[in-house]
Amino acid sequence: MSNDKVSIVIPTYKRADKIVRALESCIKQDYRNIEIIVVDDNGNNSEFRDKTKSLVTPYVEKYGVRYIEHTENKGGAEARNTGIKEARGFFVSFLDDDDEILPNKISKQVKLYSDNKSKNVGLIYCYCEAVNEDGGHKKYYNNDFQLNPLYEQMLECIAGTSLWLSPKHILEEVGGFENTPSKQDTILLLKILAAGYNIFRVNEPLVKYYEYNTGKISGISVNNIKGERNARIFSRKYYYKLDSTNRILNVEYRFSKKLLTLYLLNGLNDLAKEELNTMIRINPYSQDTLKGILKYSLKNVYKKFIKNKSKQL
Repeated sequence: MSNDKVSIVIPTYKRADKIVRALESCIKQDYRNIEIIVVDDNGNNSEFRDKTKSLVTPYVEKYGVRYIEHTENKGGAEARNTGIKEARGFFVSFLDDDDEILPNKISKQVKLYSDNKSKNVGLIYCYCEAVNEDGGHKKYYNNDFQLNPLYEQMLECIAGTSLWLSPKHILEEVGGFENTPSKQDTILLLKILAAGYNIFRVNEPLVKYYEYNTGKISGISVNNIKGERNARIFSRKYYYKLDSTNRILNVEYRFSKKLLTLYLLNGLNDLAKEELNTMIRINPYSQDTLKGILKYSLKNVYKKFIKNKSKQL
């Protein structure tokens, strides 16, 4: 098995209370040739900067953690790109500041890379376990797509960044993360697959992904709209790589379905109507299309229902 250095990049923003858990999980890796890079995206003169720095400093002094400060908040994409640029390892792995990795995460992924080194590997991912804020089990995310599932990635993101391990030169070759407010992982993985690289997965949950009851339905903001639209733009760039018109239409339908809901929940009814028309044109008799017609027809009731559901969380 390879013993190449692995750089674990932890971008952090307004989560000083979670960063120690993430750091401890990196320190406990049974693969020893690692470096840990914390990219503090809080910006200068922030209370979160002061708190984060005070918590990370002991790890800098004891374990050699590299602590990099952004002078201003630049967003998750730029924080991860800073980590890629600064990484000294052959591999780069990412960890969100509120998640944690199991002790054998890096070693299992490096081994799988080594076993498939001749197969143009662009990225290794793994299963993950979603847990509540107390660490209790909620569900597993067990995608099994391997080789070059570009079409499947267009339909739905196969793996989030905390599940990744990738050679640094490949991340740089495809241009790193796009500066978009959401769907950063979706787009970068699209770029890796579109460049012709293969992906492989460790069929074990090696990441704990924390899902919090924050009193709101997540994923329905204007930033999520921007992310979905950018993901669609990048998917369209690579349609020529798909092997059938039906697959292209399936991807278009999937984006319209998601954007219809987001537009309705943000009061963008004219844009919602455009997406609904696309759904009707592609697949008029689908159950999802009929649901979309109902949502649009009862848009005020639907929006109120979602708000009430949010309050119950």
